[in-house]
Amino acid sequence: MKAGKLFALVIALALALTAVAIAEEEATEIVFPLEEPIEVSVYVCTGDSSYSLEETAIYQWMEEQTNVHLNVVYSTNLTENTEKLNIVMNTGDYPDILFKSGISPDQLLELGSEGVILQLDDLLQYVPNYCAIIDERGDWPAVTSSDGHIYSLFEISKPNVGNTPHMWINQQWLDNLGLEMPTNVDELYAVLKAFKDEDADGDGDPDNEIPWIASSDITPVEDILPLFGFNMQGWWDPWVVSEDGNSIEFFPATERYKEVLAFITQCYEEGLLYKDSFSVTNEQVCAMGQTGEAIGMFGQWHPGNTVGYYDKSKSLEENVITQYVAMIPFEGAKWPTAGGLNRGGLAITDKCEYPEIMMAWANLLYSEEGARVANYGFEGDTYDLVDGQVKMRDKDNPSETWGENVDHARLQMGGGTFASIPTYTELETYYDLEADPTARLLEDTYDLFEELDKFYPAWPALALTEEEAEVNADINADIDAYRLSYRAEVITGQTNLEDSWDAYIETLNNMGLQTAVDNMNAAYARYLGAAE
Repeated sequence: MKAGKLFALVIALALALTAVAIAEEEATEIVFPLEEPIEVSVYVCTGDSSYSLEETAIYQWMEEQTNVHLNVVYSTNLTENTEKLNIVMNTGDYPDILFKSGISPDQLLELGSEGVILQLDDLLQYVPNYCAIIDERGDWPAVTSSDGHIYSLFEISKPNVGNTPHMWINQQWLDNLGLEMPTNVDELYAVLKAFKDEDADGDGDPDNEIPWIASSDITPVEDILPLFGFNMQGWWDPWVVSEDGNSIEFFPATERYKEVLAFITQCYEEGLLYKDSFSVTNEQVCAMGQTGEAIGMFGQWHPGNTVGYYDKSKSLEENVITQYVAMIPFEGAKWPTAGGLNRGGLAITDKCEYPEIMMAWANLLYSEEGARVANYGFEGDTYDLVDGQVKMRDKDNPSETWGENVDHARLQMGGGTFASIPTYTELETYYDLEADPTARLLEDTYDLFEELDKFYPAWPALALTEEEAEVNADINADIDAYRLSYRAEVITGQTNLEDSWDAYIETLNNMGLQTAVDNMNAAYARYLGAAE
């Protein structure tokens, strides 16, 4: 038996035995609230929230329930988090716990192997709620590092489609021109051509439409790839699960990618793709869309980000967002999904004097009550129960429900909770659907894709070894810079695709691409082996 396969089987056996032990052993009881208060220092990433951790409903509730005070010694936003976390951990002046830290898998493994971050394997008895959720989902391989140890608790949500932006197309333009939703590349080309030449918006001017627009920070290639069946790991990430599901591929080196690149190049040459897509920012594109530019197709998580959200003070026709629908993946293609797991929800460092208490503390976050507080705050304050349904209060008018303007950052801080509670996630919780016909846009899109069987299984949470991660980080830095530069040069006509492709592939290989691919597939093999 090969060493890699044996290692995977060992891990799988260990995980199975651990799960059984957890299920059979009663959780060690830690009684909250503690008789005497304790203080624990914490590093926290607040996401893009302007609120501090101490201002959130969940923080206040947790302190009342446990008598544990979190002393925030480091707080950062998403933009600065990676750099700041590296500095904090490398200087040695790090806190007791890392909370919603956004720590990377390789950093978690590195610090765990050094003993800076504690192994949680023997502490899982203190988080029975967490173990029950992971066991039900079958996610033990995903939450276990490549060395077979567990170094953090994960934030958990339902599998979702938010790892890559959708492509949104103007359904009103399709209707105006008598066109159907494109189902393949030839039909898409014909649609974009018609958008450009045939006065798609019906204003009498056939030359003022932008058939397809992208930006320098939300790129034309990555946005459109899922339509063609690329099962991507995430936005901007160059790795995909192969069509047969047996391996991991670096998509910028595949023949499928070359074909899509040729299509995008053709669109750019013919003015179907906005000529400044490699120079304008997403912010500038959104400004264009919200000030009335006629746009046929674009990539975004939600079309409102580009063309403006629904305004109840305007008529239905004045709300441009109502014109857009999500494009359906082409023939044989499906849409990537994220697994709903976020590493680094809670990690404990070797400076923490109370690891058992902090695990029991975290267990409350994975309870239904804890998840409800994190999502909605407190009944009678931030929400009401109406016929058993949570109705958020409007923060600007607390006497009313239907809180379109409710500030979720005050509740869940940083955009995410530790455990999802499906019975309380309906859109009706937040929106008056009769007053806003676009409120269900994403949910309706999800339902349609599910009905059409257009979802790939959730992308696996791969755990590279410390050595693999270090090697890949060095290789990927050089490769990413080169492949992005090559892509732009080809699309904008500076480099001929057919004449340069072989040299491009050779350069990637000389940079160590095959080594990076081998490392990703070694991690994938371990994942598949542990999941069996």
